[in-house]
Order: sequence, then C-alpha cells, then structure tokens
Amino acid sequence: MRTYPIPFNEEARLRAVCAVPGLTEENESIFDAICDATRKLLGCPIAHISVVEESTQWYKSVVGYELERMPKDNSFCTHTIMSDDPMVIPDLSKDPRFKQHPMVAEGGPGARFYAGVPLVLSSGYRFGSLCGLDLVPHDAPSDQQMSILADLGKAVVAALERAPAKLVEETEDEAAKKTFIALVGHELRTPLTILSSSVQVLEMMADRGVDRSLTRSVRKSTQHLMSLVETIITFSDASTGELRLNESNCELGDLVAQTATLELPGADGTLKTISIADGSTSLMAQVDPDQIELTINALALNAVNHGGADIRVGCGQDASGNIEIWVSDNGCLDENVELAELYKPFVVGGVFRNRDTRGGLGLGLPLTRKIVELHGGDFEVQALPDRTTAIIRLPSWREEIAR
Repeated sequence: MRTYPIPFNEEARLRAVCAVPGLTEENESIFDAICDATRKLLGCPIAHISVVEESTQWYKSVVGYELERMPKDNSFCTHTIMSDDPMVIPDLSKDPRFKQHPMVAEGGPGARFYAGVPLVLSSGYRFGSLCGLDLVPHDAPSDQQMSILADLGKAVVAALERAPAKLVEETEDEAAKKTFIALVGHELRTPLTILSSSVQVLEMMADRGVDRSLTRSVRKSTQHLMSLVETIITFSDASTGELRLNESNCELGDLVAQTATLELPGADGTLKTISIADGSTSLMAQVDPDQIELTINALALNAVNHGGADIRVGCGQDASGNIEIWVSDNGCLDENVELAELYKPFVVGGVFRNRDTRGGLGLGLPLTRKIVELHGGDFEVQALPDRTTAIIRLPSWREEIAR
C-alpha cells in the first residue's frame, strides 16, 4: 500500500503547481534565508521548502541537511498539504502514521521532530510546505512560533508568485470544477437513490402493512443525506475542486451493520437483502465516517443494481494489519468490462457501459476510489467467475491511532 493520502483535487492541484511562476529547481538566496529563519525559530538544525508533485517531492531550498528528490512514500509533506492547518509531530517515532516511515525507522536518518505549514497559492491550491526537522524529539512549538512560521510560508508564496504566471488552459480548470460537481452530485445521489427506492417499495406494499426494514432504510438514508449536505458545505471548496476529511474515531463494524440493514429493489424490481459476511470483525478506526459510509453504501447499491442475489458486506484486517472493508455479490462481470479503466482519474462511465446486469460495477466507483485515496488507502475490484468483490483498503495506522 501507499503510505500517503491523495488530495481529492489532485489533478487540478498538479496543474496549479506547474503554473507557479518561479517554481524551478534553481535556488535563490531569499528561500535559503527563509529556511534559515525557520530553523532558528523552531530550534531545529534542518529546514526546507518542499514541492509535492505527482509521484515525487523535491526542494526549492534545504538548509542543514543534504536532501535529494525523493518518492512521496518518503515524504512527510504529502500529509501537510492535506489541509490549511500546520502539522506538528513532537516525536515521529511515536506517531502511528510515521513510526515505520523510512526517514524515521531504524536504518534511516532517524527523523524525530517535524513542524510544517502548507504553502497555499493565491488560487487556493496547496503545493508544498515550509517545515523544520530535527533528529531528536521536541516539545510542541508555541502558538506564536507557528503563527510566525505561517507568515514565513506566505513570504515563500509571495516570492514565487512575483513573476508573471505561466499559461494554463482555462478549459482544464473548468473541466476539473465540472468533474468535482459531478462527483459530489453523485455523492448526494447515493442516499437519495436508497431513499427513493425504499419509498417506491413502501408505496407498492401500502395495502399489506408497513415493512419496518424499509422504513429503517428511509430514516437512515434521510439522516445520512442531511449529514452529507452539512459535511460538503463545511469541508469542500468548489473553487479548487477540493474535499477535506472530517475525521473521528469510528466503529467500522457499525457502518457495516448499518449497510446490512438495507433492503432494496434491484434493477429487475426484485427485493434484495444484504448480509454481514462470515469472518467480519469490529474495528475502531480514525476515518471520516460520513464518507466511508457513503462508499460502503455506494458499493452495496452497485451490487443491488448490477450484481447477484447473494450480497455480503464485511470488514477486517489483512496480513499486514491494513483495514479492509468489502462488498461482494455472486454476480460476474461482463467480459468487455476493463477493470484497469477503474483506476484512471475521473473515469465516469466509459467502458463501463459494457457491463451487464450480472456485474457488480456502477458509476459510483470513481468517487469511491477518490474518497479511499483521500484516506491514504487503495480500492480494488476482484472479479472471479462466480463472485465480484469490491475492497476498500485503508492503512493500518488508522486503526492504531484510534486505540
């Protein structure tokens, strides 16, 4: 598994990085001066200005240590750019996210303290960080120190943006915003679809009494929709196509159990139920519960609409301790469906138009992949002749940090 999260608006963010004037690997004294001020401010021997690109991280300036371009798996700053807030780790070896990190674990340079602020362009995109590092733990910096560090970060951005901007085709940014709106629209439609289907069945069964399982589905989908609307308003930014996580410690077994209570009509009108898979366990993890519930429900809805009659949902851990949440059904995929297309950015539809009603794939999968990657995880579909399984895999530290 990767060791870092991927911003929801990664494609647009990378275009913004390429358009930053002055953002070249040629160094300038002003950036060395800012880094030198940073290490003095934090009492650290090392400071740098990082630039996070698609698969690597490089440095506009480094003082106190020799650092070359490195893969994002070796980067702390890929976590720093996930929000506008500073990231402070007094002892990296005690943080579940980083204790196995190659820069921290035995055999590496032995990094311990990290304090950094994201570098935010005037357009709102975050492209890197200004941070201090040490090989020994520190107490957390004061609020005043971090406020000064944030101001130094603004100085970095101002120095980079002083040159005329590089040209970026406006159509690309407009496309990114339209895609963001389309994906968020799908996010809202998932609970609405469950709600609408349940109401339709209730209407058809009105003369035979109330089906409590369907009324529960209506109530839960309504609550989920209300929560999602509030989350999107608070934690998204349509101007940059960004969606941020609202994380808390969550019992994943409860989310799985809630999905297992759904009873919905499939594409052929047949009412389908969802059961909890054998071997499913209960796990506490730090996630965005609304977003994870959305992905589980979206996968379940895909299975109901396009899969077989035997639908199961579960959660557990793999051999490496990573969290796995899965939805499976006893349908098989049409031979024309290309699973590789699923992993391309912003795939909506495309070759999936070739799926048949036996398959377990639907249009919610690109959004599911984006949300899982936002959590630092991976998404996979396993297709066997007699069963299709969609797996959400989240890093092990999300369980460890919730203990």
